[in-house]
Amino acid sequence: QLHLPLNSPLPGSELTKEPFRWDQRLFALVLRLPGITAPESEQMTGVPVDDSAITPMCEVTGGECPGRSYCVCSPRMLNQCLESLVQKVQSGVVINFEKAGPDPSPIDDGQVDISRSFGPQPWHSCHKLIYVRPNPKTGVPIGHWPVPESFWPDQNSPTLPPRTSHPVVKFSCTDCEPMVIDKLPFDKYELEPSPLTQFILERKSPQTCWQASRVYVSNSAKYSELGHPFGYLKASTALNCVNLFVMPYNYPVLLPLLDDLFKVHKAKPTLKWRQSFESYLKTMPPYYLGPLKKAVRMMGAPNLIADNVEYGLSYSVISYLKKLSQQ
Repeated sequence: QLHLPLNSPLPGSELTKEPFRWDQRLFALVLRLPGITAPESEQMTGVPVDDSAITPMCEVTGGECPGRSYCVCSPRMLNQCLESLVQKVQSGVVINFEKAGPDPSPIDDGQVDISRSFGPQPWHSCHKLIYVRPNPKTGVPIGHWPVPESFWPDQNSPTLPPRTSHPVVKFSCTDCEPMVIDKLPFDKYELEPSPLTQFILERKSPQTCWQASRVYVSNSAKYSELGHPFGYLKASTALNCVNLFVMPYNYPVLLPLLDDLFKVHKAKPTLKWRQSFESYLKTMPPYYLGPLKKAVRMMGAPNLIADNVEYGLSYSVISYLKKLSQQ
């Protein structure tokens, strides 16, 4: 049996429900080498799954595809496993991608679509890595926007509610136009190959995208159960990978507003524009204020958001998080 310390002594471990973070994965090589050298079979196809107690843990952390540990029965197999592992150990974080709403309409190319079978499909729910590449100059990854939390921050709470290590990101299969505007930063992460990436690439439509949202836990959402979109999934132009674009929260409302601000009002907002912007800010989790302030300053509107705006967290939580990040 594998006994896990559910109460980790590490700083910040109480922030997640599981005893691991989204950037930690477990891979297991279980050595079952026989005492007598058996003649190796001529043809070795793949490495068998090991059914030891460690396998479920590998599965939970997203460490194996599809959730498995390697059963090593010969020295040659060990080399093969190590080579395979070296390719898998990439820097990134694990996310649960789940389909929300109906399946997409079939791509009309005159062929009968046999993929639209009934019941859940493997691509409807994938527990996969997004590669987070470090900045070549500093070696540290740079991201402009967070993935939203599943709770709305409460100014009066002295602590943060524990969250699941792997955020559940819901994608809707309605084809949308990918949105970007001049000078507004966005983050782009490649998805690890999975049934979902295969399904999107087979549709061969790199000019459209599927919006990604987070589900808010009941009672904590200010507005809807399924939050506003914070990004989208899109096949690359060369159709060799699928990327998750992470944008400001509720970007379909914000981007046209910012476009108007710079192209129509020349960075001098009118009263009507300010009212629309204020009502947008009310639908946005307050922890987006910092990154948004930075982004609009880079775009050329340094005084758009007042400095005294609250971040939606209590002072004790903010100072605790600062202390944690230093540790």
